[in-house]
Amino acid sequence: MKRRIINLILIAMYITTGICYAGSLTVESDSQEFKDSDKKIYLEGNVKVKNNDANVMSPRAVVELDPKNNKVNKVEFKNNAYSWQLKDGKKHEIKAQILKMSLLNKVFTAEGKTISSITEKDKPVVVVTADRQEYNKTTNMMKASGNVNILYKDVETFSTQAFVYLNDKNDVKKIDLVGNARLHQKNNKINANKVSYDNIKEEAVAIGNVYTDLTTEDNKRVEIWSDYQSYNRKANFVNASGKTKIKYEDYLATGPKVNVFSDKKTNKLNEAVFVGRSKIATKGRTIEADRITITMNPKDFKAEGNVKSVIPNVN
Repeated sequence: MKRRIINLILIAMYITTGICYAGSLTVESDSQEFKDSDKKIYLEGNVKVKNNDANVMSPRAVVELDPKNNKVNKVEFKNNAYSWQLKDGKKHEIKAQILKMSLLNKVFTAEGKTISSITEKDKPVVVVTADRQEYNKTTNMMKASGNVNILYKDVETFSTQAFVYLNDKNDVKKIDLVGNARLHQKNNKINANKVSYDNIKEEAVAIGNVYTDLTTEDNKRVEIWSDYQSYNRKANFVNASGKTKIKYEDYLATGPKVNVFSDKKTNKLNEAVFVGRSKIATKGRTIEADRITITMNPKDFKAEGNVKSVIPNVN
């Protein structure tokens, strides 16, 4: 079937309504049907739409016009759509069952098994899969919801919702994870109700039922529970507060606040300092103090300030 181009029709609408645009909208398809009653253009077969540097393909699409001024309001692509855009040397791609593009609000919405990605030099920089995704070009923010999974460089995240903030060059500035949030980076894991990752500072802030599993200086594991935690990736430093608990081998320590430092030479976690009335239990002994310092290599601990020890089963 001969393909038809409705670009001239849309441009004519722009001229008659006196509306000025930075670029035109080009729409191609095998067949088209315009219904003036509902102000919609129905496109069938090999639909291709181009708006400035954005391109979309799908088997079917519906162009919705504003009934007041005949201005193009929304374009909805159905039955497995694909969109791509080249900008600043990066390629943006979106695949979904339904894609909706609002020209007035500059909002792009994907629904149903959505996959979006940013590729630079044929290498994926960030890949997002979710039930639904929404990108706002004005604010440069992408919102994903439902079974969200994000791959960003060596960081992988899982959450119910996610907010990805981009700069003008479409580089990731910050990622907010909400609802059963999990962040994995190499051998380190962070679980919490909410996790925010600042890509500029390389710092993760976790709030609510926080659990982290990190690598120590001697390549063993240290587990940390608390209400709040911040983890700086560059300095490999952890600050935790609110019902904090640390487990390292047979050490189990609790207290109101703890800072975990890394060794300056290896940059791996090697020292945990509890501040405030804290407690450590090991091999049947329990020690309470105002300050407790735990070292991983060599494995040791030191209690200071009003120290109280409980040693059971003494003959």
